[in-house]
Amino acid sequence: MKYMHFRASCSFAALAEIMESYGVDAEDYSIAMEMKLPWLFTKEDDTYVCGINHQGAKWFDLWLMPRGFRMEETAIDKSDICDYLKSRKNIMLGIKTEYGKHAVVLKSHDGEYHFFNPIHEGSDQPVELIISERGLLDSVDDTIMVGGVVRTNPETVDMKPLLMNSIGILNDCIGDVEVFAKEEHSTQEYALAMERLFRPLLLDGITMLELTGEESLAGEFRNVQKDFLSFMRGPKTCKLMDYLSLERLHAITMDYANLIEKQIV
Repeated sequence: MKYMHFRASCSFAALAEIMESYGVDAEDYSIAMEMKLPWLFTKEDDTYVCGINHQGAKWFDLWLMPRGFRMEETAIDKSDICDYLKSRKNIMLGIKTEYGKHAVVLKSHDGEYHFFNPIHEGSDQPVELIISERGLLDSVDDTIMVGGVVRTNPETVDMKPLLMNSIGILNDCIGDVEVFAKEEHSTQEYALAMERLFRPLLLDGITMLELTGEESLAGEFRNVQKDFLSFMRGPKTCKLMDYLSLERLHAITMDYANLIEKQIV
């Protein structure tokens, strides 16, 4: 059984569970490290994305393709999902839980749907979820992206362009953060900026640095995170730059960029 070993790693643990059926032994953290997840930064529309949120076939194939596999994703309408899953197994999909959307793996169907539920070791949550057809329909979106793994010819993946791009994206992110922090904003604008600008550096980036063992740098980001969260919990009547050190944040972000550069071979 595959456990989650870092925050929000359910889809990576789900992939590890699927790969076990192919005789491939992996863990969420080994998949993440081998696909260089901690060093990946991208931008989707106006939102910066760090490591942990690079999920799905496009990103999982970075790890799968050199091993002779790839992920096939299919968008299924909610009205068709029950019939679609009845004849399949080892299929990954996201379901709604009280903790938010969570990746699970369909293992079997016997009138009810049996799912592998990725959890952290020691959790009191069940490893197996048994869900009725009605329960399944209540826990999925109107359109569900399902993913399965298929064999293919092994293919080398060139990570250099992705890593080079990540450095540029990281530079753009800290630049936009600095511009934002030097101006006053409404409460709504700050709330939107938490996800759009600050999450990659002050949440997901910290998780990724912890995964790599870069605890000292992660701690530096956590110190800035504390100042940021203190500001966000307050009245927000001043500029963010008056509440946290942009100079320090810029410096440690460049340290992160230097770590990415070291991954380029």
